Amino acid sequence: MKKTILFFATMLLLVSGYAVAQLSITKVDKVNPNDEIFMDMALTAAKTSVSEGGLPCGAVVILNGALRSAGQPTEVATAEETAIATSRRKTLKNAVIYTINEPTTEVYNLICSKKAEAVYFVNARDKVIAKGIYPAEAYDDSKIDTTLTQVPMMQLDFKEAASFLNSYNK
Repeated sequence: MKKTILFFATMLLLVSGYAVAQLSITKVDKVNPNDEIFMDMALTAAKTSVSEGGLPCGAVVILNGALRSAGQPTEVATAEETAIATSRRKTLKNAVIYTINEPTTEVYNLICSKKAEAVYFVNARDKVIAKGIYPAEAYDDSKIDTTLTQVPMMQLDFKEAASFLNSYNK
């Protein structure tokens, strides 16, 4: 009797395992949670900046899937520049930068010169300019250094970061 029950239990597990293996993957299953985790780290840096009287900007450098450095804006550097400087790397090969706001042209040129793999941001330049974070002149595309290999920039939909900038008042 025990052998029969054990046999049927084993068969049931095998059949149910096969059925689960046949389920199709939904779009929700394909979302890369790392983007949200890394952007949340950049948002944390931005929140710290604001709590210390700074601008709502934050960035992180992710190297080979792990946090290498985080940055907040200073009087002389953007959050991205601070994160790059504190990474203490001559190049950003195999590194991805996550930043709350679209990088300025000058910062984008720096990122390209460091050979980063990609840049992810949430708030586009028009919102950053409208909030008075950076002036429109900071986003002069004619000043992009075309002699450098261009780094892909991708905008992410991360509601927490968008809401954070929307709620910011000087």
